[in-house]
Amino acid sequence: MVLQDTQEGNTIMDLNLYFKNINSTKNKDPFCKIILNNNEVWKGKVQEHISFKYEAEKSNILQIHFDNKTNRDTVVDLENKIIEDLNFELEKIVIDDVDLKHLIWQSKYIADNNVIESCLFFGPKGYFEIKFDLPILKWWLKVNHLKNNNDPTWETDYKYYEEVCQGLNKIQQR
Repeated sequence: MVLQDTQEGNTIMDLNLYFKNINSTKNKDPFCKIILNNNEVWKGKVQEHISFKYEAEKSNILQIHFDNKTNRDTVVDLENKIIEDLNFELEKIVIDDVDLKHLIWQSKYIADNNVIESCLFFGPKGYFEIKFDLPILKWWLKVNHLKNNNDPTWETDYKYYEEVCQGLNKIQQR
């Protein structure tokens, strides 16, 4: 685990975002702004991989804003088929070496006051949002249990998984 305690009781979180199908138009690239707990932490051209460390809280809200999209960025032909469009997709989120995997779908995309549950496609101007707790592995195990009701010992398992992850990190650092 990459977490470190800070003076305020918060932890340093290692966040990795992976994007795919990044589509520019002739004159424009998609840009995003990443906001964590109401603080802008990154802004720029969408890249396949964006990584940073952040002093996070126990409960967190991650937002990825797609702000530079306009109606002119979607070009259609005479039959109304899209032939060019400014867009991209969120492929995965990895927090402190834990891939959210299917829990990435515990999110929403908000565009023009419309909420689209479980959407990773940045087509219209709007933003993606996911809420999560730290430590991330504990949140991951808890949410999986709540969704599937299949791991009544998840809290005990967490302690075991945490020990294994710490051991693996020590081996990797050698």
